[in-house]
Amino acid sequence: MQTPRTISRRIGLASIRTVHTAIFSVVLACIGWLVGTGATGRRDRTVVLAAGIVSAESLVWLANDRICPLTPLAERLGAERGSVSDIFLPDLLARTLPIWSSALLFVAALLHVRSGLRARAGHATRG
Repeated sequence: MQTPRTISRRIGLASIRTVHTAIFSVVLACIGWLVGTGATGRRDRTVVLAAGIVSAESLVWLANDRICPLTPLAERLGAERGSVSDIFLPDLLARTLPIWSSALLFVAALLHVRSGLRARAGHATRG
């Protein structure tokens, strides 16, 4: 029989993982949005919003020695590993997440720079 403390820890851990997974999903969607909008040349508020969300998450991660602040909390509640990525990603993807997500951000940045340069060139030839 589980004690109230064990049940409380399990609920807490499930809550942390749910929040962690939601944040991860939003950031990953924003990275995808930045790549897609960079490829199509879209430049609007949604791009700024996505870039802001990704930047904020990146700054939090870097400021915390490249560990999500929710990871130690999950481990204190009994998770063997507090990482959200090991919940639903294959091990290879989970271990290399910073590498491939950074690469996607680099591609997105290049695509947006290219788009901006093309837009400027178009204005210069018309003006």
